[in-house]
Amino acid sequence: MTDSKDGWWQAQIPKDEEVLWFGQPDQAFFPSRFKQLYKSMIVLNVGVWLASPWIIETPMDFWKLALCTGFLGFVLFGDRFSRKSRYYVVTSQNAWEINKHIKSKNLTIDRFLHFSEKREGVAFDGHPYFSFEHLLNPDAALKALHQAQEATK
Repeated sequence: MTDSKDGWWQAQIPKDEEVLWFGQPDQAFFPSRFKQLYKSMIVLNVGVWLASPWIIETPMDFWKLALCTGFLGFVLFGDRFSRKSRYYVVTSQNAWEINKHIKSKNLTIDRFLHFSEKREGVAFDGHPYFSFEHLLNPDAALKALHQAQEATK
């Protein structure tokens, strides 16, 4: 389990629910699912900058390259920022995606909730905008979800 330094996310969970599992997405600079994509974008960007004296003909081309580089940096920062401020929590009654800066989401755990392990996470069938992504140990989340589902039967 991920160690929690501050309990901001615990205040968003109702007091009558028991926390069975909590975790955060992978906090590495590049999540392993997108690692090759991010690295290839950085290498391509560096290559274009190194070749820029031969391919840039006008000052406008330079600004396009500078804006693309800034956009890449913004995407990398934004992805990491959103993963850092997100917790996934499984309680005795709900599955929660708790976000510090945007609205949190939850799903009621009952016998009709179907979930499965996907690559580095847990997918909830029928809920395309709710999933536990970039988990280092999705098996622990699945175990807690099964435990909560069994308790509701």
